[in-house]
Amino acid sequence: MRKRVALVALLALSFLAMGNGRPPWHARRRPHPPPNRLATARVLVEDWPDEPASPRRVDPARFAQALRRICGGGPQERSERYARYVLESAATFTVDPFLLAALIYREGRCRYDAENGERGSGVGLTLIDPRMYAENVRRGRLSYRVREGGRWVERERALDRFPFGEPRLRVPEANIYFAAGLLGMWRDQHEAIDEAFENVAHRHYVSHFVWGDRVRSDRPEDQILTERRRLLELYGEAPSARPIVWEGVTFTCPLHGCPRVVTSYLGSEREDGSRHHRGVDVESLPGEEVLAVAPGTVVFAGVDLPGAQQHQQLRSMAEFEAVPRSALAAGGRYVCVRHRRPGDLPNVRSCYMHLDEVRVRYGDELAAGAVIGTVGRTGMQTSAAHLHLELHTDRLEDPSQILAGLLLGHRETDPLPRRRRR
Repeated sequence: MRKRVALVALLALSFLAMGNGRPPWHARRRPHPPPNRLATARVLVEDWPDEPASPRRVDPARFAQALRRICGGGPQERSERYARYVLESAATFTVDPFLLAALIYREGRCRYDAENGERGSGVGLTLIDPRMYAENVRRGRLSYRVREGGRWVERERALDRFPFGEPRLRVPEANIYFAAGLLGMWRDQHEAIDEAFENVAHRHYVSHFVWGDRVRSDRPEDQILTERRRLLELYGEAPSARPIVWEGVTFTCPLHGCPRVVTSYLGSEREDGSRHHRGVDVESLPGEEVLAVAPGTVVFAGVDLPGAQQHQQLRSMAEFEAVPRSALAAGGRYVCVRHRRPGDLPNVRSCYMHLDEVRVRYGDELAAGAVIGTVGRTGMQTSAAHLHLELHTDRLEDPSQILAGLLLGHRETDPLPRRRRR
């Protein structure tokens, strides 16, 4: 009897909630580590330009190739298969295939057996947490509510190609199918959810795919949308960020998918104040292609070593591999490119450090956007992989100022140099 009364009361509350602004469900939540407040403050919602549109028609072969490159290679057949799943599911649920593919890389790193990634719980290519959707996906139907005319209205559609649960979410085709369906749900719901639940400011409904109803940081969506821009460029669309002309040199982005976020600035302390940062660190992931920021000539391709012999030119990857990573100094494997300026202006030299692969050699002539190597963490002790970028004329220049617009961020979020104790 008590159970029946409780059920009637719950149903009455649900119907009451559907008639006002309060959502008729408890907040969906994906178990998540607490957001990094410092990282969240590095770049704000208003700093970002509008995201580029996807092409109306997508060529499957080019799309598969872009997916293969962002995933860091792998079998061509796998990329073609994943691309087919993405395009089919995106069409079924009318979602952006480039956004769906970005989730495959950023969430699961293109691994079908991914589990409990950096963002918390989840299973498969896009790290879906089936527990978060227990009330939405039942018996082959996707049910959810949206606001219409001031009331919560039920929507429902078929989601029945596969059983929904952890075993099937480990199957690539099923995971991509469910991710597309859930993206469609969040797209339909997000405006009402943003009004009904307490959320931090964010730009895109993909934040709810990551967090659930309550968005606690916009940094995950920034990273996912960066991967989407990378995919668009690798597919063959024009870069979304315009080149910058600075004192006779036209600069482009050092990585695909600009704008990119600066995580550490020129002059920041290193090694307890024994030295200071000589460039900027640009947020990036291992294996990303590093690009020449302007046309020029490779004037150094080698390694940074400790002691008197600090810089050593190398000619092949075999020579790079012959130098133990543990023997490298702070710069690791790196490349410098000289960019000529008109008249008597001193040339600009750009340097790219901590590389994993180096794909150019001393004397190579490069076009803007040529691939120099890949993001790594050579020469570092504890930091995550990232690109360290320096710009030199007859002095050390600040890339965050020269490349403002291609690079985003707020310098005040970088810890200020501390005065050393005597």
